[in-house]
Amino acid sequence: MTARTVIRDYVIWSKHLHGDQSLPARIEALEAGETIQLAVDGVPGTWTKMARGKDGRPTPGIRPVGSAQDFWRELYEKRRGNEVSVSPIVDDRPVVYPALARTPEEREAAIRSLLSVVGKGYRSDGTGWTRDEMHER
Repeated sequence: MTARTVIRDYVIWSKHLHGDQSLPARIEALEAGETIQLAVDGVPGTWTKMARGKDGRPTPGIRPVGSAQDFWRELYEKRRGNEVSVSPIVDDRPVVYPALARTPEEREAAIRSLLSVVGKGYRSDGTGWTRDEMHER
């Protein structure tokens, strides 16, 4: 399952991916801001779906994030016009964190505990001080 694309922009457009037709469909199915793990030219990295356009239509492209951005920028500067392989990294499922409070009673107790600290912080009497007065200068 490896697709290929020509380096021609700072992002990868799904319509420019050739070879594996499931990858462009998978990219287009992502919501704006969702990430996908891809190996580009054998280098793994995180890519995020681009935001919707001003008219509300989805943008059919992904942009690199973090170290993938540095790598893609280097490829763009040195190998623009060359073809590279793009393949999904198998375990790109989102991490699902378990709920901290599992029962309704535990949730209620957590909310009561949170609300019990309301109004128990620092209170000012309204006196204003200059910096020099605070530091006794």
